[in-house]
Amino acid sequence: MFLCRKSIAVLCLLIASGSGAVAQGTSAPGPGLSSTEFNTIEEAISALGTDTYKTIRSSYTETAGATFTFTAPSETLTLRYLKDRTGVALRDDTGALISRFNGGTRSESEALLAAFLRERYATDPDALKLTVANTPEDPVAGNPASLMARMADASFTSGTDVGPSPLTGGSRARGTASYNHLGISLQTGRYSGPGFSANVTSLPLSFAMPLDDPRWAIKIHAPLGFSTINGQDYVSGSVGVGLRMPVTDNWTLTPELRVGALRDSSRGLTTRLANASIISNYRMDLRNGYGLVFGNALTYSKSLGSGNSGYDLANTINKNGVEFSGPFQRSLYGLPTNWQLSLVHTKVAGSPTYIDEWTDVSLSLGTIGSKNGVTWDSVRIGLTYTHANRGVRGLNINFGYEF
Repeated sequence: MFLCRKSIAVLCLLIASGSGAVAQGTSAPGPGLSSTEFNTIEEAISALGTDTYKTIRSSYTETAGATFTFTAPSETLTLRYLKDRTGVALRDDTGALISRFNGGTRSESEALLAAFLRERYATDPDALKLTVANTPEDPVAGNPASLMARMADASFTSGTDVGPSPLTGGSRARGTASYNHLGISLQTGRYSGPGFSANVTSLPLSFAMPLDDPRWAIKIHAPLGFSTINGQDYVSGSVGVGLRMPVTDNWTLTPELRVGALRDSSRGLTTRLANASIISNYRMDLRNGYGLVFGNALTYSKSLGSGNSGYDLANTINKNGVEFSGPFQRSLYGLPTNWQLSLVHTKVAGSPTYIDEWTDVSLSLGTIGSKNGVTWDSVRIGLTYTHANRGVRGLNINFGYEF
């Protein structure tokens, strides 16, 4: 519960969790006054109106005079209604007039006010942080379908052999030849949970250029993504450049730098993220064609931009995975095949995110990737099931071809 300023307070309206936001009236406090809390600025803006005001003071009517203080994370604004008038005046914390909204009814005036406030806070860093922390639907961070999560996935895929796609190369090149290789993949799936629904499609492209010792390679990985989250469409993409470095014959490390962007047309906002990752891949070749791979990635993700407009996020993403593979008694185009079962756990720390932990379980079938640095043809298809906290679940189909 947050208290109003005793000098003028009648109506108290808490706008955003943790912001200390209140709305204030012009007469002395009386019985029936309370505060209402919302998790995001959007929820608070949508709640402005008679129904909410009546929960704060039951005697409020659409002809009463009232003054409210709307406190967002970064500023405090005053909303003033005059008795028997339909309009509402918006002032800053110094009392200077920002704008008047004059509709035919108070509801119409509040709709004009809401549109103004949505535009005002569309790029406010503190307001955006509340959305990331308190809702599952933000397209930039806070869920497995977000740009931040998919950029971390792309880095992990680029530097390890763990997962359903052949766009890897963590430790496969062990021969003396040095041949470039290309890869293309298609991933599509759906996530759902309480208050959350997302359809995601990604088209990753990869390129690896082995050096004189093909255990060393320059790797470029560039996925293009299309997503629909709670009915809103987004386009995103990223490009990562890494250097695969051998530690032993079976162990490689890949430092990678990655930049990505997401376009949010509904808010007129383009958000950019930058990642720095170190990725480890350790392969154990067992008997009779079986194998075991351990993949790990530590990623630091930071939003890019100037001034105080847009997202202000800084996170570390820790991904740890294991994959077990074995021979499959069928050939594809005359090539031997195998199955792969992998488990990858992701943990997000730093700026608060609504979903900060999830696990991916993948099963795939396909041809066996080359281990000699000469022949790279590999095709693979698989399914990935995602189990995240807060009741979010996902299922993805993955197809990839590397040559």
